[in-house]
Amino acid sequence: MNPTDSSSRGLILFADDDSIVREGLAELLRRAGFEVTGVGSAAEALTRLKETEFDALISDIHMPGNSGLELIADVPQIAAGLPVVLLTGRPSVETAARSVRLAVTAYLTKPPDLAELSRILDQAIANYQGFRAMQAGRVRLRAWEKELDSVEQLLRQAPPTQAGGPMGSYLRLTLRQVMLMLADLEQATKVLEQPGPVATATLTQIDHAAALRHTVDVLERTKQNFKSKDLADLRRQLESLLKRSDN
Repeated sequence: MNPTDSSSRGLILFADDDSIVREGLAELLRRAGFEVTGVGSAAEALTRLKETEFDALISDIHMPGNSGLELIADVPQIAAGLPVVLLTGRPSVETAARSVRLAVTAYLTKPPDLAELSRILDQAIANYQGFRAMQAGRVRLRAWEKELDSVEQLLRQAPPTQAGGPMGSYLRLTLRQVMLMLADLEQATKVLEQPGPVATATLTQIDHAAALRHTVDVLERTKQNFKSKDLADLRRQLESLLKRSDN
């Protein structure tokens, strides 16, 4: 898995058996700030999807292995939620209807308008990044629940005179989980703060960014020595921010 460069607008897999079209559009997208990997068949596309975590797939319809949109039907089994943009030089009601049933992000005719395609990719990639963050969060929560079960068993078995051991493990597990969640929140805030069509920073988003920076600062200061007063103050500040966001 190759992580996307932080300055990139996204890592795109472009499948088209017409090398002239593929290389020409890929170069335009690269100039627009995307990273693009080109392949000439559905089989090659599936292989690349298994090897690399892409942010979106652009696919020609009429190419080897995808005449009936077989490639698009296989994508969710490899990369659930991956945005798919279909391109075709021969649009038809049949292929348009199939694309709708497969929840394709966009169905565009060749040659696509670069500004429109870029806008579609920006929004789809932002949504997909959020989807992946939530998936990762669910996995961590399940793992955390198992770890907490183990700590709970220790607490039940610990004699009354034994203090600190299981609770220390609980605090370490909780702090680690909070730090992982903050990393996701910080990344989401960076997306929100980026100028452009995806999102513009509002006052609430700026407040969120400030709260996250303060949270990281407090946790950094308390990671070796838990300070209940600092953490309680932090909790109250975050609760106040959430109340303002709800109003």
